[in-house]
Amino acid sequence: MSRRPYVRPMKRTWYMDHPFYRAYMIREATCVFDALYCINLFFGIVQLTRGAEAWQGWLSFQANPLMILFTVVTLGMTLFHAVTYFDMTPRVLPQQIRKMVADNVVNKLMYAGLAGVSVIILAAAVLV
Repeated sequence: MSRRPYVRPMKRTWYMDHPFYRAYMIREATCVFDALYCINLFFGIVQLTRGAEAWQGWLSFQANPLMILFTVVTLGMTLFHAVTYFDMTPRVLPQQIRKMVADNVVNKLMYAGLAGVSVIILAAAVLV
């Protein structure tokens, strides 16, 4: 005689019941916008290889107000993802590092690295 094991019921929206899980799911969903933006940039590179006329067509498509809105939303979501990642990083560092370096120092170093890389990319885009 066998008994069926107990299977706990799980709602489809289980992550909406707890603020931590809700924030985690929102943070992970921001990657979808980044992936779509990367696909957009890939098509831009493809158009660049096809010649000047195709490139100008892609550039005019990027000037569409919906694409500008998409770019701004993607930037906002990417910054949200970066900020939440930077805030989480000190908590997941190995104990040996956490004993040597304060959490706020790790956060400041990560923001400084982001600012440094952003300045380098901006300078490369402006100077070219």
